[in-house]
Amino acid sequence: MKNIIARGGVEFIAVLLGISGSLWIDNNKDLKELNYQIERSLHALSETLKSDKKVLEKYINIDFKKKIVHFEYIQNDDSVKYSSDTRLRKAFENTTTNAGIRLDNTIFNSLESLGLIYKIEDDSLRNGILNLYQKRYVFLKEITDYHLHTIQQMDEVILENFVMSKETRMWNLDYSNNMTRKNIIENQLFQNYLAANKSTHSILEFLCKSILNDVNKLIDQLDLEN
Repeated sequence: MKNIIARGGVEFIAVLLGISGSLWIDNNKDLKELNYQIERSLHALSETLKSDKKVLEKYINIDFKKKIVHFEYIQNDDSVKYSSDTRLRKAFENTTTNAGIRLDNTIFNSLESLGLIYKIEDDSLRNGILNLYQKRYVFLKEITDYHLHTIQQMDEVILENFVMSKETRMWNLDYSNNMTRKNIIENQLFQNYLAANKSTHSILEFLCKSILNDVNKLIDQLDLEN
């Protein structure tokens, strides 16, 4: 009887060990799969950040510098009075459009929706990603959305107070009209919007430089992970 009970106990323990071993193997497989998904996602995130870096650098080094020259030109009375139609047309186009900065948060949104971002064990890396996308990118989008809204309001002022060209592909003014240059200089509401747009571009340039530093740091961290 004792042998039967003992044998039954051993068999019971063996079953438990088998179940536990099977669960451990399954859990280990799940952990490997999770780590694999995180690794792939972080690699994709790194590639996205490198694309965003190019967008930021283009705005800082090319777009912003080019636009500031046009703002200074169209805000100068003598430039407006005596410039060629072509030069003034170019200045108008560059000072009445929004910045068009578009950063990609697709991979981050996937990481967040799947909960993978919160499975990253490296606190510094995880917090760096969250701070960049949930704070810095969000704030940049708020500014660019505000800028777009300002441009849309400016469009209404232009449509109500200026004669538009029938020849150009992009919105522009009819410089053959005798009142066009006079209106550019004397329409205070138009000049106010020019000043506001110029200031917004300056804010965006400062913000893009700050975000670019964070992007570079995060790319370096991700490269170490990979």
